[in-house]
Amino acid sequence: MGEVERLRTRFAKLLIAILWANVGLLLVGTPSGGPAQSNLIVMGGALAILSTLAWRIDRIGWITRQVTSVALVGQVMLLVYAFAGHPYQADLHMYFFAMLAVLAGWLDWRIFLPATLAITAHHLALSAFNSMGVFPGGSDIKRAFLHGAIVAVQAGALSWIVWSLRLAVESSERERSEAQAARSIADEARRDVAETTARAAHERRRILHDLANEFERKIAGIARAVIASIASLRAASVQMRTGAEEVSQRSVAASQASRSSSSNVVAITEATSELASSFTEVDRQVNEAARLVGDTTQQALTVLDRVGDLSRKVHEIGNVTHVISTIARHTNLLALNASIEAARIGNMGGGFAVVAHEIKGLADETWRATEQIQSQIDAIGLSGADAINAIDAMTATIDTLNQISIAVAAVVEKQNVATAGIAENVRRAADETVTAGGHIDIVSRVAEETGEAANHVADSADVLSRQSADLDSEVADFLGRIRVA
Repeated sequence: MGEVERLRTRFAKLLIAILWANVGLLLVGTPSGGPAQSNLIVMGGALAILSTLAWRIDRIGWITRQVTSVALVGQVMLLVYAFAGHPYQADLHMYFFAMLAVLAGWLDWRIFLPATLAITAHHLALSAFNSMGVFPGGSDIKRAFLHGAIVAVQAGALSWIVWSLRLAVESSERERSEAQAARSIADEARRDVAETTARAAHERRRILHDLANEFERKIAGIARAVIASIASLRAASVQMRTGAEEVSQRSVAASQASRSSSSNVVAITEATSELASSFTEVDRQVNEAARLVGDTTQQALTVLDRVGDLSRKVHEIGNVTHVISTIARHTNLLALNASIEAARIGNMGGGFAVVAHEIKGLADETWRATEQIQSQIDAIGLSGADAINAIDAMTATIDTLNQISIAVAAVVEKQNVATAGIAENVRRAADETVTAGGHIDIVSRVAEETGEAANHVADSADVLSRQSADLDSEVADFLGRIRVA
């Protein structure tokens, strides 16, 4: 019996129990006074009896599966009819879906076809002749078709699920059968392996005995070669240690000389740096002097411009003074003429003569004052000319001093550049000296490490010599055990 048959056998018992449970539901669960309640109970019991008889005759045969499936949905039809006019009648339609899902336990997608047809035919028939027996409040044919379509969709989905599940169960059963066959083959192969192992053990002992003899013959030559190599290794380690000590001593001397040279170069570098700083300061002071000379030149030019303006203004004042002097002379002449006219008139012109005399006196004083002013203006003009000549001479001297400052600044700049180059070269020499000292220290350290490595090599050679002797003893014991095995 396969796995599918075993599952169907267990499900058949469960399905018969559900059929009789539905009879009990018709008996106690339907509303009292329902239409033809006793007839419904009898028909439900008949469906259960028919299914039980089919199950007794053929437990899981195709006829049994078809009869029980149609009987199960038929009992649901009776329950829906029994609840005619009751508010729960519409809810009982969901019992169709539940029973269709239960029928999946047969693992046969074909049973859903008659069950679906039976449900659809029931809905259509009652909708046409007694709609109250299928839907509360009655219904038209469209509603019956809608319910039939929904049942068909569920039946289709359940058919696919059952079909896939059955394929999976059958595949699992085939794999289990193949695994059992493979286990039988493995048991037979295990027995063959045991026999082969026994024969191989005998052959192994023979091969081990021959191998021990051959191994003993070859290991003796290898041991002699190892001992010779150990002696050469010990001699090489002694030579390495001696060379490393000599290199270390010379490296120490070279390192001391390099450090002394590095100290001298560093001192030169510091002195060169100070010299460069001094030249930089001189360059700064020369530039400052040049700046001051330039400022002085600019101020002298400004003074020269102002003195020129003063000379022009003094000249203009002299012109005005000359005009005033001319007016004073004319006024004096007019006063003289007025005096003459007053004298000619006589006593009648006496007052006029006095005024003319006063005017003549004022004109004389004005003329004398303008002459003095002109003398002062001439003196100022001469002083301004002397100041202009002095400023021109000072400007020429400042220009010469400025050119000298520029030349000195250029020389200082060149010297500063040269000093900077010397300082850079000295710094590089110091860096290279320090680098060389570092390399010498590295060589010294490597020489020390080489000496230590040589000591380790010598120690390892001694250990290897002792281990070779131990190996010889262990090999002898091993070969003895192999020959005994």
